[in-house]
Amino acid sequence: MAVRKVEQSVPQSAVSPPWVPPGLVEPPVPAEEPVEYPSEDGIPMGSSHTHILSMIECYRILAHWFRGLADVFVGIDQLVYYERGNPNVSVVPDVYVSFGVPQRDLPSYKVWEEGKPPDMVWEFGPPSSIKGDAGERKEKFRQVGVQEYWLVDPLGEYHDPRLQGFKLVDGKYVRMPWEERPDGRVAAWSPVLQLEQHFTDERLRFWNRETGKYLELPEEEAKRRHLEAKRRHLEAKRARWEAESRAERAAQVRWEAESRAGRTAQVRKEAEARARSAAEAREVAIRKMKAAEAQLAELEASVRGPRNPV
Repeated sequence: MAVRKVEQSVPQSAVSPPWVPPGLVEPPVPAEEPVEYPSEDGIPMGSSHTHILSMIECYRILAHWFRGLADVFVGIDQLVYYERGNPNVSVVPDVYVSFGVPQRDLPSYKVWEEGKPPDMVWEFGPPSSIKGDAGERKEKFRQVGVQEYWLVDPLGEYHDPRLQGFKLVDGKYVRMPWEERPDGRVAAWSPVLQLEQHFTDERLRFWNRETGKYLELPEEEAKRRHLEAKRRHLEAKRARWEAESRAERAAQVRWEAESRAGRTAQVRKEAEARARSAAEAREVAIRKMKAAEAQLAELEASVRGPRNPV
């Protein structure tokens, strides 16, 4: 399986044989009577602007992270049908990931066509909303066979902790371990995703233990690459100014020596003038070098981002 990065390889446990819904029997669907599965349910995406933005950011980060893999599907607010022939039975996860499923434009996700249910689901918002009670929705995802179910409360109004994960074990959801860091960050490890999830400052972030960095939005990565290029440019300029400073200092020493050894007043005068010029040039080079170092320190802080939370 071709992957973009070693740390992004698809978990083998997530790629399963064709899925059969537990306790469900697929009714025959006559070829001459195709069933229509709507791609919309008419229900709004979320209960607040903050919840919607959090959901969209989660989707964009994961879609950007898996963009180099053809067999990882990332979906958002999409109808997931799990009973063939029955378009009235579906569930709509806020964000979900399905490994081993080709990434393409899907109007809806049909479990029997993809051969498996989504592996992971994220739900943003309160425990009860127009989408239905969270307990009932979680039960549906359990029945469908979703391996990991995550609840995220961006505003901290309904869930404690604000990030909660449940793993499917022997057909039941078991709450996964979590911890609250000294800085208030809630952290939990995702076995399927192989990433650490952090909730901080009303944001759900994904921490890669191997790289020691957070997964980025496309614009965050673009900014980082721009800053890193600028840093390399400044480092090259600083190295050049350091070399110029050393050369001017050597010239200054040489002209000062010639001034002391000058046989006539005119020779001494010319040597002293050249020494002063070399000293001034060196001062200019030193000022430029210090300015470059200050800019580099600024860039380092921007590129480094949040400190290692471990």
